[in-house]
Amino acid sequence: MSLLTDAIREEIRAYFPRYPNRRAVTLPALHVVNARLGYVPQEVVSEIAGLLELSPAEVQDTLSFYGFFKQDKPEGRTRIWVCRSISCAARGGEEMLEYLVGKLGIHPGQTTADGR
Repeated sequence: MSLLTDAIREEIRAYFPRYPNRRAVTLPALHVVNARLGYVPQEVVSEIAGLLELSPAEVQDTLSFYGFFKQDKPEGRTRIWVCRSISCAARGGEEMLEYLVGKLGIHPGQTTADGR
């Protein structure tokens, strides 16, 4: 059974004329799948590769390069990013992270029980 519905495939194909080649559609395709499924499961990598006429390794390389995409399970409906660079830490980034951990009862990378 395919996780890529016809609608998802068509949404990805709509990018083809906008890019110089199908390899360039890899990142937009991953964003489409992530938006529709809430993550990019491993089973979909081969399907995307087939659609883009690439090897699964090429799609996986792009997927693994970006920390934005989850592969193990859907992420919550709302995703919170807290900057932890030295500049952000000096402006309270670490304290903000501690506050969110306490308020939401989860740690970075986790999703609340209600899936939100």
